[in-house]
Amino acid sequence: MGQLGEYIKSAFKQIIGNGYRTAMTMLGIVIGIAAVIAVVSLGNGMSSFVSSQLNGIAGNYGTISIDSSKTSETFSVDDMNLIESMLPDIKGVSPDMTAYGKVATRKGTFNAQVTGGKASMEHYASNGIVKGSYYTNQQVESGQQVCVMLVDDARKLFGTEDVIGLEIELTIWGKTATYTIVGLRDSMNRMYEFLMEGQDYYASIEVPYTALGRDFDYNTDSFYQLILFADQSILADRVTQAKDILTNVHGLRNTKAINGFSMADISEQLDQILGYARSFLILVSVISLIVGGIGVMNIMLVSVAERTREIGIRKSIGAKTGAIMTQFLAEAAFLTLIGGIVGIILGIIIAYIICTLIGFDVIITPTSVIGAALFSVLIGLFFGLYPARKAAKMKPIDALRL
Repeated sequence: MGQLGEYIKSAFKQIIGNGYRTAMTMLGIVIGIAAVIAVVSLGNGMSSFVSSQLNGIAGNYGTISIDSSKTSETFSVDDMNLIESMLPDIKGVSPDMTAYGKVATRKGTFNAQVTGGKASMEHYASNGIVKGSYYTNQQVESGQQVCVMLVDDARKLFGTEDVIGLEIELTIWGKTATYTIVGLRDSMNRMYEFLMEGQDYYASIEVPYTALGRDFDYNTDSFYQLILFADQSILADRVTQAKDILTNVHGLRNTKAINGFSMADISEQLDQILGYARSFLILVSVISLIVGGIGVMNIMLVSVAERTREIGIRKSIGAKTGAIMTQFLAEAAFLTLIGGIVGIILGIIIAYIICTLIGFDVIITPTSVIGAALFSVLIGLFFGLYPARKAAKMKPIDALRL
């Protein structure tokens, strides 16, 4: 321990004694480590943000569709009931019905996207009900003319959020029906607003599929696509199980006529894409670390040249080759460790600033911090190896002659 302390003391003395040169040498290490920390933190924050925003847009749902080009079979209400009975831990199954038309209020007439479904459509997006309530399965079965819309749409259509109990007129395919507002969803998230920027405005209206079918002549006995709602942790498995159930019920094995898809699949693909992008940026950061390591090697070679006489004296009085080599390796490792610590602090500051400006959560893991510190030391050891060996291999008589 005493000898190690001497090595650290000697390394610290060399660093302090050549302050400007040391700072320039560490600059590459500082920039590289700061870049790694910032990139990893930003990548984690971005992954978290995108995942949460994606779930906010889409909710925890999957779709099961039937390919009409491969079979004449369609889904029915009995199919939905069967899935719900065989998979009791799901939140429900609904037909996927969408229509486009007009919605009229006292403020005027607007474009509208009308979605028809069962009460489980409440789980279609993560922005829950903030006023009133969602329509019930009883209202679906009786085909009541009730609807749910977004808070933002209520403000645009009525100029106020106090719209529970008010009526709207929906016009689709030339037919008009009056619906009563029973609930308001919270506003959509930032990613949805970004994706919709520049698009024509459409109010989002949700109604019982039975009312949509009766009022606007949509078929409510057969469907080509169903929506299954479940928690994210079981969603992919339940979509697969539901697809298998319907495939067996309709006798469509080996036809690939029924397909299943879940938002979990998008999340996995997106995480993979973000992972590739993060890996590429880390690789670029590592290149700057390698450049910094070359700078460390150069400065250590200069240090060896400047201390040739010191090395000769030490070897002439009995210093072993291993001791000389260890001393110079310790100096290189200590140099890059200090650079790594400064880089970690700088990287955390940069990550906090950028994440705060963008609106991401700052996610800095202990693994990334410890890994960066260890990597900076390894850079010092690797690039300090050649100068250390050169110093250790000097013959005393040759060193003293210089």
